Amino acid sequence: MPTSQMVRANSVARALNVVGDRWSLLILSEAFMGTRRFTDWRDRIGIASNVLTDRLKRLVAAGCLTPVTRDGGARSSEYRLTQMGRDLYPTALMVWRFARNWSANRAHTSTLTHLDCGQEMVPQLICRACGKEVRAHEVRYEDGPGAGLTSKAPPRHSRRASAPTEGGGSQTLFGEAVDLIGDRWTQLVLASFFMGIRRHDDIVREWKIATNILADRLKRLLESGVVQRRLYQQGPDRFEYVLTPKGLDLYPLVASLLAWGDRWLAEKAGPPMLLYHKPCGHRLEMAVVCDRCGGDLDPHNVKYEVRLLGEGRRRAAAKAESPAVVTARPAARTRAAPDRT
Repeated sequence: MPTSQMVRANSVARALNVVGDRWSLLILSEAFMGTRRFTDWRDRIGIASNVLTDRLKRLVAAGCLTPVTRDGGARSSEYRLTQMGRDLYPTALMVWRFARNWSANRAHTSTLTHLDCGQEMVPQLICRACGKEVRAHEVRYEDGPGAGLTSKAPPRHSRRASAPTEGGGSQTLFGEAVDLIGDRWTQLVLASFFMGIRRHDDIVREWKIATNILADRLKRLLESGVVQRRLYQQGPDRFEYVLTPKGLDLYPLVASLLAWGDRWLAEKAGPPMLLYHKPCGHRLEMAVVCDRCGGDLDPHNVKYEVRLLGEGRRRAAAKAESPAVVTARPAARTRAAPDRT
């Protein structure tokens, strides 16, 4: 294969080839809250039946979902998460965390309760070795045993989903964050920034991304407040893109997706990249835990609740420095942890 069609092996890119679109993320979001039936997915996330059929087939083929068979071997309209699919739960929690911190929607807020300790909590990405929260600037990268070139993945979808016209998601586990991160190219561009690749031409070379697609994604990230431009050369002026505090807050999401890709999608040689936690010096093994008790989290010990706010409370919430101070709730929609069956 020509070198022009090759890119550096990267576990984030491999993961995004599986789950890097808005509808797949929303399907998984509902699956983590116990949704199993075709009609329930269709009604809850507002997805067209033909699109839902396509995404379910892809998630089954990838190994994230499995169809349920009835007695006698007949296939039903139900699907369940496989272990591969369940292992995406830490990434799902990091999407929720980002949405909680940055969502502009004040019509409702949502909470997670860790059933093991009984407390409302915010999931936290930590280093297993030292227990400290993982931050982007405290991680060092080096080539792993699976480093090298690999074929560029073909495009999975012909266009970027447009959130205002495609239903869905504001009251799911992912909230409005899915409208920002539910696109493969957008997430690859974000991954570039965390790898120290900040300039337009370097991003094009890294992912073999078309310049018009990159321009569109950079424009969207700028408008969303995730990155800002910084002048690095004059005559002619040239700019690089640097992450804002909002952009840096996406690191736990990208890091957890990389860990999932390493576990499930690495080739026989091993992961393409090794991560080391600078504060303790150990190779980074990540975990997503409860910030109150430090316990591990899974779909069965976390309760998700949406709290709908009245008009007066919305105004109060808009003035609050943190959504955590908004506790009044005239109405609520609760999604308890799903059964283990």
